[in-house]
Amino acid sequence: MPRRTLLITIASVLCAVAVVVGVWAFGTAPVPGSGSAADRGPAAGTPAPTPVPRAEDMPPLTLTGDTRYVALGDSFASGMGAGDEHGGCVRSAESSYAAVFAADTGVRLLHNAACAGKTTGDLVNEQLWALNGDVDLVSVSIGGNDLGVAALASACAPGPTADCKADFAAAVDTIGTLTDQLSTTYQAIAEAAPNARIVVTGYPLLFELPGTSNPEFATTAAVNTATAALNADAESAVARQQERGVKIWFVPVSFTNHGVGSSKPWVNTKGPAAYHPTAEGYRAYAHALEAALAGKQQAG
Repeated sequence: MPRRTLLITIASVLCAVAVVVGVWAFGTAPVPGSGSAADRGPAAGTPAPTPVPRAEDMPPLTLTGDTRYVALGDSFASGMGAGDEHGGCVRSAESSYAAVFAADTGVRLLHNAACAGKTTGDLVNEQLWALNGDVDLVSVSIGGNDLGVAALASACAPGPTADCKADFAAAVDTIGTLTDQLSTTYQAIAEAAPNARIVVTGYPLLFELPGTSNPEFATTAAVNTATAALNADAESAVARQQERGVKIWFVPVSFTNHGVGSSKPWVNTKGPAAYHPTAEGYRAYAHALEAALAGKQQAG
């Protein structure tokens, strides 16, 4: 990724942090026309989409029944929330994005080694067994538990409570520092599967933002901001590994118009799988992966 584009992305995240902090400190977002129609939508509280060459610079990959595929990561990769999960890792054999992607494309899903609750360190210590020199394609979704995105969403569900603010502050402190951990993880994956293409999937923004005068604005913006920060760190780590010659790309995943607060959300809001994708959300993940590997951009 061009350094200038990455800096724009990180700067956008930091601006969003300033907006959230301003809301909590002063009761309103420090932007003109607070609460007006002009201030509604992602631009009011989360980074606006930027023309980042993430997936579109990936050369197409021909997918066949001989393509050997492995999925790694956390609960977003295991399929938690899809509705048919089982076991301690809360894996979905049919509705995780890895399973949907394999069914759609016909590739051989050798292993979905992803496991709910895992961090970057856990992946390196517990999931690399699934990789070897014969693997052609690896997808990975990791970092959400390192930053605590789902925990932040749950803490902020009741409103801007002390727990919500504390979790957001912890996430802010982690912004930028997670890049090293992610880069180390991606390097370990590349070394364990030296012939594979590695695709890092981003995390979707979980909420549709209300207007800045809405009482829920600050908390929803906080969760979206933390998610955007995580994606920026992942993109930075991918760029670092690309500079080393690793065949790795970042693929963003969009839930635009399908976040919490929309008429047709792709996000669970209740139960153990709260703030994880639904089966429809995992299909969106799979389609983003399919489009990227076909050399197409995901429709936002």
